[in-house]
Amino acid sequence: MAPGGDPRAGPAGPRARLRSAATAAYLRATRLVGTHALITDAVFAMLVAVLSTRWLTAQPSPRPWLLQAGLIIPLMWRRRYPAITFAVICAVAAAQWFLRIELAADLSLLVALSTLATFRPRQVSLAAAGILEAGAVLASVRWNLAGSWLSSLVFLSGLNAASLLLGISLRTRRILIVSLTERAERLERERDQQALIAAAAERTRIAREMHDVIGHRLAVIVNLAEGAGAKLMIDPPRAASAIASVAEVGRQALGEARSLLGVLRADGTSDGLEPQPGLDRLADLVAQTSATGLTATLDCQGDLAGLPGEIELAVYRIAQEAITNTLKHAVTPSTVSVSVLATSAGVHVRVSDDGQPGRRPPAAPAGLCPGHGLAGMRERARVCGGSVTAGPTATGWVVRAQLPIGGR
Repeated sequence: MAPGGDPRAGPAGPRARLRSAATAAYLRATRLVGTHALITDAVFAMLVAVLSTRWLTAQPSPRPWLLQAGLIIPLMWRRRYPAITFAVICAVAAAQWFLRIELAADLSLLVALSTLATFRPRQVSLAAAGILEAGAVLASVRWNLAGSWLSSLVFLSGLNAASLLLGISLRTRRILIVSLTERAERLERERDQQALIAAAAERTRIAREMHDVIGHRLAVIVNLAEGAGAKLMIDPPRAASAIASVAEVGRQALGEARSLLGVLRADGTSDGLEPQPGLDRLADLVAQTSATGLTATLDCQGDLAGLPGEIELAVYRIAQEAITNTLKHAVTPSTVSVSVLATSAGVHVRVSDDGQPGRRPPAAPAGLCPGHGLAGMRERARVCGGSVTAGPTATGWVVRAQLPIGGR
């Protein structure tokens, strides 16, 4: 034993292993018996026959042998048809009483009663015990089994009560095991369902992040490339600057895509510790938008320090998606403005542009999947307990979001 160890650790180990092995053996035996019930009951009936046959070796008449067969053979179906088995054995025992033949095979009556109490409701087993008790009275009067009829009655009644209690105990244990098994299966199903729900939620989160990040970057890249193509002949330096911006935005998109997809790696090499964007990244977002040729402005008011991380992430993603929609869907926009106002009640976000609202596509063409931008913004706001509205104005398009602090 190691110094300072528990002095009981030595003997407890072998005892625990022996107890575990005994439990496993018992469970295997129980499954085997339940699977091959007919064979098991037939073997049990043969054992009862072997124990009872020694009482018949001196009997020249064939009637005791027939009665013993009638008492023992039905035990082969005692678990499959317990009520019928008990009735048949009782009928044979009644014939035995009328013929005044004493047999040791009457033990099958106790076995049938115990089996009936194991597999049938308690009312049925109590009625069967009453029938068997009446038979015990008749047997005590006719045969002297324990010195006197009263002693014989007490002896047989004790055997009947023991068989009944054994069957009821086995039935209670059987019901308990079935209920525990069903509960374990139900908990396993619930665990699998929770795992599926969690996986679906994680896939939705990753899809939302991919849409917000990659969609915004690609929209910026497309606008920068179009601007570079337009200025390539008339303003080569500006076109070169736009091309350089395309490369920079592409590298940023690649890095963010690797960060998001790292959580899907099977080897778990991604630590997932990359910081989520917040309000401090809004200036970079506006700067990237300005690089596409739009006049982008940012106006932040109120106490923005100490906001919850989920609020900052929601503000950034909503602004990012609104700007992406401007770049993708607005017709001839020239300006886009982002304003963030923090109050004691929450954070108000407003993103507007001067693109022609009447020419924005209201829905995806037939046969194509609709966009998820506005639905994604509303979903992010709902996670924080807020809401998002979007629609045309007299001068363009506006997206408004209200995010209460602590309203999740």
